[in-house]
Amino acid sequence: MPSVSNFNIENASGANVRTDINNVLGAIQSNSSEGSDLSASQCVAGMWFYHNSDQEIKIRNSGNNDFTVVGKINEDNLGLLPKTGGTLTGVLKIDGTASASAPPLSFNGDPDLGLFRKAANQIGVASGGVEQLFLDTNGITLNNQKELRFSEPSTAGTQYVGFKAPDTLAGNVVWKLPTTDSSVAGYALISDANGNLSWGQAGSGAQGGSTNRIFWENDQTVTANYTISNGQNAGSFGPITIQSGVTVTVGDGETWSIV
Repeated sequence: MPSVSNFNIENASGANVRTDINNVLGAIQSNSSEGSDLSASQCVAGMWFYHNSDQEIKIRNSGNNDFTVVGKINEDNLGLLPKTGGTLTGVLKIDGTASASAPPLSFNGDPDLGLFRKAANQIGVASGGVEQLFLDTNGITLNNQKELRFSEPSTAGTQYVGFKAPDTLAGNVVWKLPTTDSSVAGYALISDANGNLSWGQAGSGAQGGSTNRIFWENDQTVTANYTISNGQNAGSFGPITIQSGVTVTVGDGETWSIV
């Protein structure tokens, strides 16, 4: 049944009044079904309307100047995502003005834990209503000396090892890891003073009492195979014993000096 120009029953002859009543009841029954939105003169705030070309049920807004779409009548749950969950086929957008104290993507019973928009292209993670870390195009940043932890297996316990920033920094420091593992057992990560890490001997330099740096010490027996690095020379304080079955390889252009 199509819409009517208004829902008033005008004074008229019996047959005309009956027709008017039937038309009004038909419009109510069909939610004033039409293929396009009703004109303002046909509407009042809060009235239902069925847009039959889009199969949408609508309701007139409180200002009586537009319709609000409620949903699609030919789809389960009017095409809306049910409270119990389902598949979202569109884009989910959350409030971009909220803060860490009340993150817009949070958890039932734990409203101060969740995600929020920190700034343009930055996602903040809040716990206890406080920003703990954020993600941006540079990577992940842990705030306020928060630790990066690596825990032991749960079957072993709850202990962990971790890293955190020092108390003060004069500037940003970034270390770049080497591309492969060390080919020599016992090597450690060493820096070239420009942030590039590589595998090498972690010599601590000269030692001594108090703050003295005078004495250079080395082992007296070679117990594992070793190859002098290409383009490098090596030196040791002797006497040096090479254990049986162990090989020290000195390539062309390299030397090993024993003092």
